[in-house]
Amino acid sequence: MESLLQLPTQNKQHAKILQITDMHLFSDDNSALLGVNSNASFLAVLDEIKSTKRKYDLIVATGDFVQDGSKTAYQRFAEQIISLKTPCVWLAGNHDNYGYMQSVFADYNLADNKVVSLGDKWIIILLNSQVEGQAYGFLSNIELEFLQHTLAQYPDKNALVFLHHHPISSSCHWLDQHILKNSHQLEQIIQCYQQIKGVGWGHIHQEQDNLWHHCLAFSTPSTCVQFKPNSYDFQLADKDAPGWREIKLKDDGSISTSVFRIGDNRFVPDLSQNGY
Repeated sequence: MESLLQLPTQNKQHAKILQITDMHLFSDDNSALLGVNSNASFLAVLDEIKSTKRKYDLIVATGDFVQDGSKTAYQRFAEQIISLKTPCVWLAGNHDNYGYMQSVFADYNLADNKVVSLGDKWIIILLNSQVEGQAYGFLSNIELEFLQHTLAQYPDKNALVFLHHHPISSSCHWLDQHILKNSHQLEQIIQCYQQIKGVGWGHIHQEQDNLWHHCLAFSTPSTCVQFKPNSYDFQLADKDAPGWREIKLKDDGSISTSVFRIGDNRFVPDLSQNGY
């Protein structure tokens, strides 16, 4: 049975989550992804979050932590994220090495729990959609059964589900080749369990907010380079800065959420790039 992380909330009426995603870090601070120094942009995001003095009950990091596959890059993430002094849970993206994540993050006491009880009214469930060696996502039967079992175990709690891959169209043809391939199975579970109030993901490097059946469905910008919305072929966004998402979970089961970005767009990508 999946171990449960139980956390209190700072506010009695709601819980507050920080979602960050798609950091694509390197062991070398001078390396860049598509013209953007992703180590520097990640630090800029964290600095901006700290400057707001907003307090969060939980950080959810939704995959693609590193670009070069190195343990050192995972260490860079962990060293910086603990500076926020907030519990952090995580899941793997298509670029990640799950074994490295487990070993490195354990050294920094980053929780590997995939179920979080947040206050009295909410559970957070993290799903692994990674397919080793592939850019697309897939939820195994083990993951689907885990989701259903957890929902059945906590019938009186509202649920927010996270995964890396997008389960609904991004409106970008090239990105939708790398979608969650069995999203219909996740959709069936959502339709059966009204307690699922939201689903969040990363992967597509852009902000989107949708209503998927009865629940809020959203993606969050990368902390580095952004992909251009509504593009048929690979395109980068030149005006969208690195960002993060704040999610407020209210005791009545409703969700309010906003995306924030760093105040200046000094991380402009190399628009001549046609893929990575």
